[in-house]
Amino acid sequence: MTYVLDASAILRFTDKEPGFERVRALLHSAAKGEVNLLMSAVNWGEIVAVLYRRHGLAGAKAIAGNLNSLPITIVSVDGLAAERAGIFRQDFNVPYADAFAGALAMSERAVLVTSDFDFKAATGNIKVEFLTAKAKSKP
Repeated sequence: MTYVLDASAILRFTDKEPGFERVRALLHSAAKGEVNLLMSAVNWGEIVAVLYRRHGLAGAKAIAGNLNSLPITIVSVDGLAAERAGIFRQDFNVPYADAFAGALAMSERAVLVTSDFDFKAATGNIKVEFLTAKAKSKP
């Protein structure tokens, strides 16, 4: 089986937030060759940007370097991928960067793993596995 991870899935994993166990299990399965994990290069860039904001450039590079060793194939973006993402964005009203994950899942007939509930609108067209929602903080 093939899974597409969006940025939120990897950030849940790095932050050990709800749902990180599922991402860790997928990574273990991929390491054993049981599943394939894909990620759009655009979503990889999202992760690096968040890490940079949180940890500075040196911290982001260190964490990204560790993430690079994970069994995830980063899929390059070409004109066709950008076109598919643009259409996905318009069809399902998701943020543009997220549309790359959705369009990749659609083109690969893969399951999208995400914590982003913006993808609810697309569930009739792609398989989406939503990670556990974060607990809301009490006021």
